[in-house]
Amino acid sequence: MVIKYLDKIYTFLVINRESSFSKASKVLGISQPAVTQQIRTLENFLGVNLFERKKNGVALTKDGQNFLKIAEEFERFLRDFDKKIDKFKKLDTPFLIGASPTVGNYNLPECIKYFKTLINKEINLIIKNNDALFDDVKNSVIDLAFVTKKVNNGLNYVEWLEDELVVFSNKPLPPTLEPEDLKDYKMICREPNSSTREFIKKAFEEQHFECDTLNILSVVHNSTALKFTVMNSQEQVVSIISKMVIKDELREKKLFAARIKGLNLKRKTYIVYKEETKEIGAILKFIRS
Repeated sequence: MVIKYLDKIYTFLVINRESSFSKASKVLGISQPAVTQQIRTLENFLGVNLFERKKNGVALTKDGQNFLKIAEEFERFLRDFDKKIDKFKKLDTPFLIGASPTVGNYNLPECIKYFKTLINKEINLIIKNNDALFDDVKNSVIDLAFVTKKVNNGLNYVEWLEDELVVFSNKPLPPTLEPEDLKDYKMICREPNSSTREFIKKAFEEQHFECDTLNILSVVHNSTALKFTVMNSQEQVVSIISKMVIKDELREKKLFAARIKGLNLKRKTYIVYKEETKEIGAILKFIRS
């Protein structure tokens, strides 16, 4: 492959420019025998002699003059390539943060502006489910992610916020409910494979309560849709959601919340990353302070 001879072609160009093997060795910073060996290797590859020796140095043979045209094209390519590399090195690529839907839409927006000042970079926020975020972090597609579960996948985890889930409704509720009380309400749920649904199911199972006994009216696929589905229902319905998602509606009494007696619906959120960089270190320091 020609790529193996690129350094030899460059040596050829320098020798032609300096008209001397010894001067070329000084320009290239290698010994004269090394220069001679490079040209011999290139000549063997091309099957021609490129230089003839003269009293005052060296000159191109006829084949050398023909090859010079090709080599000068190579040199122009190198100059253009250098410019592209310089441009690439100066690119200010954005810092990519991933987040699960609830965290990304409701916890992070206020934080992003502080993160920007910390790392002095533009930040792009990407919303995906937890499992997709783990893959993106592992494959270096994103720099770090905010997730709602921790799994054993070889990545680094740092605890962030504690997220509390509550029962909520479009009509007033008692301050606390027994798990069995939920059977008296029509319920809107998240889709079965969502991390929120999995977390709630596990919490109920620890209390020996079967979620299948609930009166599930319909299923929605994100927290925002869940909030508005409950809020806009003509009849009373209930669901379970992060308190952060409905904080404004609770304050304005558009929605009403209750806790479930004996049920711990608090979950940790985590920052997950592959390797700590300067930017990630600055964000972690800010969060820990």
